[in-house]
Amino acid sequence: MLNTTVHSNISRRELLGVGALLTGAGIASLALPGAAPADSGQSEQDSAAVGHIYRLQAAFHRAKTTQDIDLMMSLWDPDGTLIVLGNPSSPFVGFDQIKGFWLTSGSFTHQRFSLVPSFKIKIAFQQDGAFLYFECHDVQNYTNPSTRFIASDTFLAGTIHRQEHDWVFHDMTAGAATRLDPNTYYYPEPLDQRRAPIAAGGLNTPAA
Repeated sequence: MLNTTVHSNISRRELLGVGALLTGAGIASLALPGAAPADSGQSEQDSAAVGHIYRLQAAFHRAKTTQDIDLMMSLWDPDGTLIVLGNPSSPFVGFDQIKGFWLTSGSFTHQRFSLVPSFKIKIAFQQDGAFLYFECHDVQNYTNPSTRFIASDTFLAGTIHRQEHDWVFHDMTAGAATRLDPNTYYYPEPLDQRRAPIAAGGLNTPAA
């Protein structure tokens, strides 16, 4: 049985605060070498936002691994939408439907450790939010090295936006990411980006 006694009551703000030092010290390392931002003020805002968005996806994987539904739902816009490709009950609209989906999902009904290839995370700032893409590769029975196995390979992608002081999932799509490939992405970026997307390992600059 999964023991979540120690961590299940951690709040979102406490969890996101853990990475505060990394935002200031580590985000600079994401910048592409030699890339000069067109607007230093905008670049600083983007750097801070990237830190918050990275911690958003980290909290998502922690919520799945620890089966913390309160933490999971704190990451979603109460009026958000989740489309799950191949699920006949999709889309899930609003707090109650999204919560109901997660409570019946594999991560909340089985003992799974949710892993993410961080180098494949994509963030592209839009006029009213950002596009986010990441993958989840879930290891079931992870406490037993002799029986553990990869039970699920999925992606989550779509629109996130700032709500008060936090970034939250707003209009997201989930689906299979079963072909493990460092160069394959399973959901297209929107074509109407107002600013260039962040390449793997780099910060974006305003588009012309």
